[in-house]
Amino acid sequence: MSSTFKCPVSTYQQFVPRGDDGWKQSTHEFSADHTAVVVMHAWTPPANHELIGWHRAVPYMREAAEVLPEIFPPLLQAVRNRGLPVFHVTGNTPESPPEVPSDPTWKALHDFRQNEVFPGSANVDDVQRGRATRSIAPEAVALPGEASAETPAALHALCQKHGINHLIYVGFAINWCLLMSPGGMVDMKRYGYLCSTVAEAVVSVENEVSAPHRIEYHQALWRVAVEFGFVFHHRHLIAALSTS
Repeated sequence: MSSTFKCPVSTYQQFVPRGDDGWKQSTHEFSADHTAVVVMHAWTPPANHELIGWHRAVPYMREAAEVLPEIFPPLLQAVRNRGLPVFHVTGNTPESPPEVPSDPTWKALHDFRQNEVFPGSANVDDVQRGRATRSIAPEAVALPGEASAETPAALHALCQKHGINHLIYVGFAINWCLLMSPGGMVDMKRYGYLCSTVAEAVVSVENEVSAPHRIEYHQALWRVAVEFGFVFHHRHLIAALSTS
């Protein structure tokens, strides 16, 4: 197969005048030799009747439970068949920065946020139990020979080893962990990488106002398109990887 593949992607024309709503589709050539897929925080969602407090605090897990079996197997199979590296970022052992100095006021504010903002006093125990026992979903688990990274520096080292300059992120959630957690897009853009995503292979953290129309999801895709890279769609990417 060719060392490149052509794929339609969604981009956003941020500057004005732009016409329509700014979203456009164009086809570009990508290097199969310099592109990798990053599977990040693709945890197994607990069953609906388990860890109810975690579901209350992180409601996108129900959506993730649908995305994992439907989207991940055909997408990752096409990626692997084409020979693109798959890197796994789990965040089990993130970098530990020096602790900030504590005082009674800081602790009171911290406790208030935990109890009244997130995850909520009634949900803390379930969230802590879930995080202690979570595992990567079977659809997203690393295959033999696939590398994992726990820190931005480790992911950068993998990219350097494999000659990668473009990372395509899949996992959960596009406007939270994939953006801000160690090894996410903010970190890797600082190194100079293009950071893209696959629209159907991610979910988002929503709030009461945004949830009915998935506003945070659409805003996150806009942010990726403007600030970080490109927005792929899984059927287009699978076809491009399979035929180029």
